[in-house]
Amino acid sequence: MTERYGNADQLRSIDKIRDDHVMALNSGDADAWVAQFADDGVQMPPNAPENVGKTQIGQWSAGFLSTFKVQFELDVDEVRVIGDWAFERGDYVIGLNPVAGGPSMGERGKYITIYHYGDRNGWRIARDIWNSNNPLSA
Repeated sequence: MTERYGNADQLRSIDKIRDDHVMALNSGDADAWVAQFADDGVQMPPNAPENVGKTQIGQWSAGFLSTFKVQFELDVDEVRVIGDWAFERGDYVIGLNPVAGGPSMGERGKYITIYHYGDRNGWRIARDIWNSNNPLSA
């Protein structure tokens, strides 16, 4: 069961950002994925350096989505809104199918996303970090 704290409008807006994020990944649309981030957003993918700002996030995301066709799902455990900030915690499942061919890969993991509300753009992803639950290969 998802724990949700915040008013209905705030939670609905955050739900839309999350849904647009998932849809962008599943459709391979790097621009739509990046559009969910604040201008000074930080993306922290596993096994890679952090990406700071929309330019770096866009470069990494375009490279990732040109390498893999993605099947992505989120299972949200918690959303809490505190003033102009909100955080979300949950689990993910991702399937990665290499565009160039080859064996598919899958991963289960957990994530935390921090959102910020700005007057100009409404809610946007300020920080996004995720990491795998899969055991390390030997």
